[in-house]
Amino acid sequence: MSKQIPTPKGYPFIGNVLDVNPDHPQESLAQIAESYAERIFVANYALAKDLFDEARFEKAVIGPLEQVRNATKDGLFTAYPGEPNWEVAHRTLMPAFGPLSIQSMFGEMQDIISQMVLRWARFGPRTPVDVSTDFTKLTLDSIALCAMGERFNSFYHDDTHPFVSAMNNMLAESFARSRRPAFASAIMKASSERYQSDIAKLESISTELLEARRQNPVDKKDLLNAMINGRDPKTGEGLDDDAIIRNMITFLIAGHETTSGLLSFLFYQLLENPSALRQAVEEVDRVLGSQPMTVAHLAKLPYIDACLKETLRLYPTAPAFTLRAKGDQILNSEYIIKDKDCVSILLARLHRDPDVYGPDAEEFNPSRMLPDKFNKLPPNAWKPFGHGVRACIGRPFAIQEAIMATATILQTFHITKDNPSYQLQIRTALTIKPQGFKIRTRLRNPSFLQGVELSHGSSSGTAASSKTPSRSNAVKEGNSEPISILFGSNTGTCEALAQSLASFAEENGYVPKVDSLDNAISSLKPDVPVVVITGSYEGQPPDNASHFVEWLASLSSGGLIKVPYAVFGVGNEEWHATYQRIPSLIDEQLEKAGATRLVTRAAVDVAKTNCLDAIEEWQEREFWPALQKQSGKSSNTASGGARELKLDISTGLRPSILRQDVMTAQISTMRLLSKPGAPRKRHIGIILPSGTTYRAGDYLAVLPLNHPDVVHRVMRRFNLPWDATVVIDGSKSTSLPTGQPLSVQNLLAGMVELGQPVTERQAQQLAETIPDKTKSDELKERVNQGNIHKLNTTLLDLLEDYPSATYSFGQYLAALPALHLRQYSISSSPIASPSPSECSLTYSVIDAPARGSSQGHRYLGVASTYLERLQPGDHLQVGVRPSRSGFHLPIDNKTPIVMACAGTGLAPFYGFVAERAVKKRQGLDVGTALLFYGCNDPDEDDLYRQQFDEWEHEGVVKVYRAYTFASKKSENCKFVQDRMWFDRKDIVASFRQGAQIYICGAGIVGSSIQKVLVKIKAEVADCDEETAAEWVDSMKGERYWADVFA
Repeated sequence: MSKQIPTPKGYPFIGNVLDVNPDHPQESLAQIAESYAERIFVANYALAKDLFDEARFEKAVIGPLEQVRNATKDGLFTAYPGEPNWEVAHRTLMPAFGPLSIQSMFGEMQDIISQMVLRWARFGPRTPVDVSTDFTKLTLDSIALCAMGERFNSFYHDDTHPFVSAMNNMLAESFARSRRPAFASAIMKASSERYQSDIAKLESISTELLEARRQNPVDKKDLLNAMINGRDPKTGEGLDDDAIIRNMITFLIAGHETTSGLLSFLFYQLLENPSALRQAVEEVDRVLGSQPMTVAHLAKLPYIDACLKETLRLYPTAPAFTLRAKGDQILNSEYIIKDKDCVSILLARLHRDPDVYGPDAEEFNPSRMLPDKFNKLPPNAWKPFGHGVRACIGRPFAIQEAIMATATILQTFHITKDNPSYQLQIRTALTIKPQGFKIRTRLRNPSFLQGVELSHGSSSGTAASSKTPSRSNAVKEGNSEPISILFGSNTGTCEALAQSLASFAEENGYVPKVDSLDNAISSLKPDVPVVVITGSYEGQPPDNASHFVEWLASLSSGGLIKVPYAVFGVGNEEWHATYQRIPSLIDEQLEKAGATRLVTRAAVDVAKTNCLDAIEEWQEREFWPALQKQSGKSSNTASGGARELKLDISTGLRPSILRQDVMTAQISTMRLLSKPGAPRKRHIGIILPSGTTYRAGDYLAVLPLNHPDVVHRVMRRFNLPWDATVVIDGSKSTSLPTGQPLSVQNLLAGMVELGQPVTERQAQQLAETIPDKTKSDELKERVNQGNIHKLNTTLLDLLEDYPSATYSFGQYLAALPALHLRQYSISSSPIASPSPSECSLTYSVIDAPARGSSQGHRYLGVASTYLERLQPGDHLQVGVRPSRSGFHLPIDNKTPIVMACAGTGLAPFYGFVAERAVKKRQGLDVGTALLFYGCNDPDEDDLYRQQFDEWEHEGVVKVYRAYTFASKKSENCKFVQDRMWFDRKDIVASFRQGAQIYICGAGIVGSSIQKVLVKIKAEVADCDEETAAEWVDSMKGERYWADVFA
């Protein structure tokens, strides 16, 4: 029995136009498909497979594609079904794309690839590479040279080739026209004139190429000669000049646009998946070694080919195609498609169908595309090149070019993200590409350039070699020796520790170079000391250390002989299963590779120790003495006083310095959730840049500003006017910009951590600058008694307590770590938000008396008070950070879930339940959801109560509350773990039905919830708590996921 196709509710006249973001239509359609299961357009294999019957459906040229016909007419890509010129051209040109013809283009492809690689090598690792731009140049130049014998020389010009400019303008306007009513183009005369002018430019350039070939014929079996000289084997007809020009434009557009997108997405995925990158590099090294690539190598790179196929699965660069029914049809024996109805296949959803690709369909896994597995896929489950007789004729060309480019790049360079925190944003037109994605490249073999003959002589240097770095962390010449200080850090803590260690390197006779671990691959040198400072994140490496860990594991024994090293590990012992896992692993792998351990690995528990104090003590007592003993050199320091930066303070300039490469978002809404007068808990809505994606359960990292009150306290203490500027001398190592004027207010507000607890060493150094011995001894006694550490006293608190201290502003800046991002759980779902790029945060405002201040000041949370000061319309700098893979809703909507949290730990679960509510309203079967939630009082901070009551009424969730100060209203349960114990039968029943358990909250909440789960297991299984605890631990990462914060 046929069914009516489900569809989102529309509006009179305009239908669903408001549901689709015009800049990112494919993502909007994917969101709609998510809400309506698989049945908006066609978004799964079960429905799509019927569409590939060419006797029942044919290609439909509609929408943007139909507008492109204004330039390409009946060219191969845009011809209507049955147009005679298409049939003639198709049969004529097929031989030009046969295997031997494509292989004959190898040398010319390699020519253009070499131009790109040489350019990257010359510019060096300090110059970011915009991959979409450079891959567009690569693929355009390749199709022009291989198919038409024309050199566009894009890598030798900074400006864009006129054909590219005209093409981009034409495609953009075609896309825009497809979204406008037909009459609008007649009204928009200037736009229409530019459009026709761009089409005329495409035609004139193609005509010039055609005439040049006719006047200067060459004996070459390329595409242009095939169009000029070829004849249809069926009819004997050839192509007239107009048809040749239309197809030249077609091939120049289609032949480069999709391949450049493929390569751009590929390198993004390789950098996101270090295991895949490592396997790809290993295959290239095994097959190519140091030899130039040849045609024979192409068939010996199956893993590179699988990476390309997997990229096209996840990101089909032509993200959809449309078919038209030939007569009335029925899909999957369910849905009627009437004659001439058009059906769009959303490839991004078809290719991620878990029924075909398994539960990890959303993940990048090239092994699924290796020949033995790829060949077992159901027919038509992978369709990035279109279908049937209208499939892309240039597929062999694109794949060969992509394999060659990928292998050559991996053979030549180490690649890293320019911005380690970059999250994928997609630009959509006729095709899709990553937006704003840049990489950095470093030669694997530094002698690469030495044998390259340049057009103006030979050089082994790089174009970037004359640039002066903006930060003073490069190794300087002189009597001092280099030391590498490498960090792995998601939140900035380990980077701050690295900068702290670097600040003491010079006085010990070393010039430091501070960098992330991922940027240090293959750069460890004999006799150059290396310090690794890193933590673990749920047992995994930090984001900017994952590639280093993979590389280290791949080294053979003896690969790092004579490299002296030390490891300083940071972690939280409450998470004993993964505590110090990555520092320990790196320590072991360095030793295994032959490096020389200087000191026993340091292991610091941040829950018990001030980590800045810890690294100062470690370096003073252990590291520097060990290094001096190993190297035979002594410290150059003549004084134990505080390090001081050389400053040039000015009051004449007030520049605004932008120092963070993060996205700019905008505040949409904000409101107080808690009762006025109670501790403040707030909701804030944020509009992310168009095209930004996230999932319920992900994080939003916020780059805050210090509170103005605290900034003004600093300026008052150092007697600085409000418009003061400062220039920092670059001769001392610092994370701050050097050699340029900075507004003191901007510097204090946005570049350093003013609320960082003072270290014991810093307090002792401050005491030495107090002229009154009584006051100086008083401060030293406070340090010895440990009161400063216990009260989280800041350096500013002490400076205000001891106004006579001569501690300089330069010493103060040198003591402060760089301001870092604060990470919050997102409290929304993209499919339940006003648009897929809108999200929300739910947070507590930290505003309490400062225990370490004797002046009556308050402790103001940097990020929470910053967010509270913002108003709708204000902008802020943010970055989406994915949570660990398991802290998302189950792929199967029917899977039950159990959630437990306290306070604003509710945030991710508000997004979870909102998403399930949308799906339930659209008729999907969703599993039961139990939410255990702890707060203070129902009249004070029972967050989102009205919304949760509605969801409970709809049957989406059942909420169990625990009120700390009103426990009589919550079954005498004061805390969330109490309520879980009280209603444990419901938890057990849900778990037996396959539930996944999620917890979110502060560390004490996480440990308390884990204890009650152990207690429940012990009761159910009638076992001791040790056995129950082992079972609970075994569930982590499978059916039990925790997001616990400090």
